[in-house]
Amino acid sequence: MTRPVAACPNCSAPVEFRWSSAVQTVCGHCRSVVVRHDVDLKAVGVVADLPLSASAIQIGTRGRFQGDAFTVTGRIVYEYEHGTWNEWHVAFADNSSGWLSDAQAEYAVSRVVQKPSSLPASADLEIGQTFAFGDFTFQLTTLTRARYRGVDGELPFEYWDKDEVLFADLRTSDGHFATIDYSETPALLFLGAFVAFDELDFKDLRPADAGLQVKTAGFNCRNCGAAIELRAVELTKSVACTSCAAIQDPNDPNILILQEAQARERYVPKIPLGARGTLGGHGFEIIGYQYRYIVVDDEQYGWEEYLLYNREQGFRYLSEYQGHWNDITTLRALPEQTRAGGRPAARYDGRTFKLFQTASATTDYVLGQFPWRVRAYDVAGVSDYIAPPLLLSAERTDQETTWSLGNYTTGAAIWKAFDLPDSPPHAVGVFANQPSPHKGKAAWYWTLFVLLALLVVLVGLVRTASAAREQIFSGSYQFQPTSIDSSFVTDTFQVARDSNLELTISTNLTNNWAYFNFALINSDTGDALDFGREVSYYYGTDSDGRWAEGSQVDDATLSTVKAGTYYLRVEPEAGTLGGPPVTYSLKIRRDVPSPIYYVLAIVILLVPPIVVTLRAASFEARRWQESDFSE
Repeated sequence: MTRPVAACPNCSAPVEFRWSSAVQTVCGHCRSVVVRHDVDLKAVGVVADLPLSASAIQIGTRGRFQGDAFTVTGRIVYEYEHGTWNEWHVAFADNSSGWLSDAQAEYAVSRVVQKPSSLPASADLEIGQTFAFGDFTFQLTTLTRARYRGVDGELPFEYWDKDEVLFADLRTSDGHFATIDYSETPALLFLGAFVAFDELDFKDLRPADAGLQVKTAGFNCRNCGAAIELRAVELTKSVACTSCAAIQDPNDPNILILQEAQARERYVPKIPLGARGTLGGHGFEIIGYQYRYIVVDDEQYGWEEYLLYNREQGFRYLSEYQGHWNDITTLRALPEQTRAGGRPAARYDGRTFKLFQTASATTDYVLGQFPWRVRAYDVAGVSDYIAPPLLLSAERTDQETTWSLGNYTTGAAIWKAFDLPDSPPHAVGVFANQPSPHKGKAAWYWTLFVLLALLVVLVGLVRTASAAREQIFSGSYQFQPTSIDSSFVTDTFQVARDSNLELTISTNLTNNWAYFNFALINSDTGDALDFGREVSYYYGTDSDGRWAEGSQVDDATLSTVKAGTYYLRVEPEAGTLGGPPVTYSLKIRRDVPSPIYYVLAIVILLVPPIVVTLRAASFEARRWQESDFSE
């Protein structure tokens, strides 16, 4: 398709429209804003040179969104309190248009909604409100008052002399977003989705050596005069001098904040600024450092945060507390608030995160570069939710709520990623989202226990079913308690196979006891096994009624007895001398199964899972001791 071409009405240079439906473009020679009236051009103003862009995107960049090809044709640049961002106008292959938001290398694609239902008035907006647009329910997360910095390229409407604009940004739990633009009356509604840089399949990006993170800029510290090198020039809104720690805006000579000298001595980054490493398969450079703390029960708990930058992937963070590290990325989707176990929780990406702690975080010291205006003693409300090894955090101010996701990482992994010398600091205690070394072990041990216990029970059932229970001896006897010597030997009996023996003693004892001394003697070898049993039985009545204790019957089990010919030597004695005769019988059975050994085996099998479970519980108890729910 032939592109419309005409002469700039201001300088006569040729002006070509890349997108056939473009209404406005900027002359590349004289910076005039040129409005098209098919195709009589009219110069309506001149825009200042835009700030150099650190973005990898440029006019002419091609990509794909949800399978639809697009080309970048123009951009609007906004500046707000915490930085700048680009709104890239994109023309799709079907001649429709949309917007690619590039906010500190966080990307989203949206389209304007034609004739939306009534939109809320700007004065009625509050962070946390929910609104339904289309098939989605959105939550208001950010209110931004931005200043117009300029335009470039082709736009679908006239836009060049705006001043301050209010934007309301809303998100869903599945990555969709909405923006209400109050620069027009009535307001404009844009709906779209967040998307990762790699998912856009970009072509014709700005060459890496043209980006400002390589060709760094710099200036001299306004406090000490030391040279300061800027690595992410366009995105840097605050920089803390690495020599004197004075905080300043590289673009505003009037902003200079001095930090206490004691803080410079107290806080030394464990990873030096400028260090480069690989996280998530992408190269990052550490450009900023801050020390933050919370106060709980009058005790201060502090941690370090490192700001990392990649031209295409944007910003990433590392946090460190007492040797525990987290690799942190900001979230595009909005977690859902819920409850778990009667406590507040949040759901994200199919996982439930339990609330761990809510506190106010104070920035105590900063160093390096930041894409927002950072100051010592800045305060934000922070809520941490955990699902180890993940840490879900919500950081709230009056203007916005920012969610991030941390992944617990060992110091050794961080040292390896950044090729740092020596060894990382040793981790102390248990951290909120530190994965338990016992995770899964208890379940594994209990599963193994169940399987082995079932095996023991099965073996016991088979043993019970196959046991011979052969009676090999029986006899009835009587003795007088007055007898001085009532001992005797029984007839011999045969034990056909090596097996256990069960001896059962049945008596007529009444309110009396008797003790039987036995010796099982091998008639061939003379080997004897001595053992004894006491039998007692008492009963009566009292104020509570009838009672009884003991039994007239007792038995004894002898473990494996070798095959052979045996007899018993019996020596009975009674507790009451001169009492009535004691009548009793003896019965011996061979190969009688006993449950005691199987019960004992199950008890022994219980020990490992119980120990592992107790260790896991102890680890979790130490974790939650640092939470809002500690006992």
